[in-house]
Amino acid sequence: MTLLICRTCPRYDSRRTGDFGRALTKALARDAPGAGIAVRNVQCLGGCPEDGVVAVDGPGKARVRFVGLDAGDAGAVVEAAVAHDACPTGAPGDWEVPAGLAGRLSSVTFKRRPLPG
Repeated sequence: MTLLICRTCPRYDSRRTGDFGRALTKALARDAPGAGIAVRNVQCLGGCPEDGVVAVDGPGKARVRFVGLDAGDAGAVVEAAVAHDACPTGAPGDWEVPAGLAGRLSSVTFKRRPLPG
């Protein structure tokens, strides 16, 4: 499973750019060591103008993006990543989105399948 964390959030506040990614990554290392989550800090996840953007993703699964998060959401983020990983499709209707994140789901992107040969 892969957890993508925006490393530029909040993008439009030059004094705080990058604060979110550093704080959440630190909270995850502290609160969820050994959870088996591959964390990737990425340049942007396209959640602007909202900040605090995270996505759960996996091979052949839907990418699910959340916005408006902070380091205090680390536990819910881990819960979402584990549930997403256990789901064959990754589609939020097929796994239970943690209550603390349900209202902050901002995008679901389904992967394209290879065309038949």
